[in-house]
Amino acid sequence: MSELESIKAVADEQLQMLAARDAKLPSVLASTRIVEAFLKAHRVMCYGGTAINNLLPKADQFYGSDEVPDYDFFTETPQEHGVLLADQLSAAGIESVEVKPGVHLGTYKVFADYHGVADLTFIDPKIFNHLWGEKITRHGIHYVPPDFLRMSMYLELSRPEGDVSRWEKVYTRLTLLNKHYPIVCRKVPSEIAKLDAQRKADTIKMLKDNPVVLLGFSAVSRHEKKAVWYTPVTLLAEKETIEKLTKGEKTDTHEATEILPARTNVLDSEGEVVYTFYETQACHSYHTTGDGIKIGSIPTLLTFFMAMMYSDESKDDVSRLICVAQRLVELADDKPQRRYALLTPKTCLGTQKELLDLRRERVELYDKMKKNKTSSDFVQYFFTYNPKSDKTERAKTRRLLKKTRKARLTGTSE
Repeated sequence: MSELESIKAVADEQLQMLAARDAKLPSVLASTRIVEAFLKAHRVMCYGGTAINNLLPKADQFYGSDEVPDYDFFTETPQEHGVLLADQLSAAGIESVEVKPGVHLGTYKVFADYHGVADLTFIDPKIFNHLWGEKITRHGIHYVPPDFLRMSMYLELSRPEGDVSRWEKVYTRLTLLNKHYPIVCRKVPSEIAKLDAQRKADTIKMLKDNPVVLLGFSAVSRHEKKAVWYTPVTLLAEKETIEKLTKGEKTDTHEATEILPARTNVLDSEGEVVYTFYETQACHSYHTTGDGIKIGSIPTLLTFFMAMMYSDESKDDVSRLICVAQRLVELADDKPQRRYALLTPKTCLGTQKELLDLRRERVELYDKMKKNKTSSDFVQYFFTYNPKSDKTERAKTRRLLKKTRKARLTGTSE
């Protein structure tokens, strides 16, 4: 063993020892019990690494019993749930309890004795209800469905300018999830309409002449070593490119959601959708064919297909998406059968926001909103709470949360 390998082995051993020691601290044990009791008692759903781990059989779980669980969960009311959890932790005698905004807007972190014990993330009630209908419950704790967990991991693998240091860990977990919770195509979907010759020629020219990535069923066909073109054609481009290519066309637009970017549909004279352009949200990976067409990588395609499954799609469309996603997952796991040997190409379209960018955006938004710290918008993004605050301050917090909840339900800001 080389000197470097020896140092790495000692470091790994020490990290495990320190983590195991932390897990046995009385405050950590008490906090974990309180968080888990909270998860069982409220309408929340866990996601992330702990969720994947807890849904796997014991033999394949990657977290040991001597590690502190890191619970991330979705909620329709993150501030209210943060206050409830913080109050329970404080009432149990745990010191230094507080709720603070996370780096990502809409996420709040609960700290107890200086340890992060839970991340609470807001998700749109429509999406939450969809997930709740497919949730899995283990030992009284609710988890988002495997397909949603899968989507999150393919999303990470589709972003070569994101945190690629996580890719090995993410892919290992994804393989385990696919093994125990495979996608099942239960209903053979009806045939999709194909492009006519003229539209096909126009589409190919547009793809060759512009920074646009092919998504959707036509892209899947290319990965399957075919070249079938379906309508409507689904595409990915930056906002400026979409505006240029759709100028003068009849369009309808849809705002971004938590799981899908903004999209613009191009309509024909009869009002039928012929193109759907999605706006880039990061740097999304793609392959380039020999004839110069950019095609979304399998992780990129799966991210979009699975996000569509939890959007306002009809049951027939969801069945089709599930069946196509199943084929893509099988291709991802079968290198000889897929068109491209490399699952995660380095080429990508769009701008990837780094942690520094997110922090800068938070500071700019804070500076913009800080003049009115009682506004529902400010509370929604920059809410903080300390259960040791005096009675007057806690009463003020309750009033602010009530106002924020009302604004969220009515879609207004105050």
